[in-house]
Amino acid sequence: MRSRSLAFRVASIWLVLAGLTLLFPGVGNVVFDLHLRNWGLASEYGGALVAFGVMYWVFAGDAERYAPIMPIIAAGGLLNVLINAYWWAVGEYTMQSAIFNVVLNSALAVWFWTLRPRGAGSARTSSV
Repeated sequence: MRSRSLAFRVASIWLVLAGLTLLFPGVGNVVFDLHLRNWGLASEYGGALVAFGVMYWVFAGDAERYAPIMPIIAAGGLLNVLINAYWWAVGEYTMQSAIFNVVLNSALAVWFWTLRPRGAGSARTSSV
């Protein structure tokens, strides 16, 4: 599982599926057990997830070029985990709502973190 390209593709598939699910309130409610009052906001979030998923798919085509952003993606995944855990803790999300995000984003964050470039030799240099 040391493939940066595979990590980008797996994250891409998760984001696109989650995003598409949120675009349709009936499906989103069944899958994530969301009892939202504003599905418009959820569908906007779903559209953003689809866009990020497509972007990650593009990154997978040249994973070494985009490897330096892997720590940022890992941090973003952990932030999402914290946000979902918070909303579950205060009772806004059910366990079903939070579990998908907490488990999958935690696993993806760790995976991206382990694939980050390390050391001075991994930094790209540019000739100006």
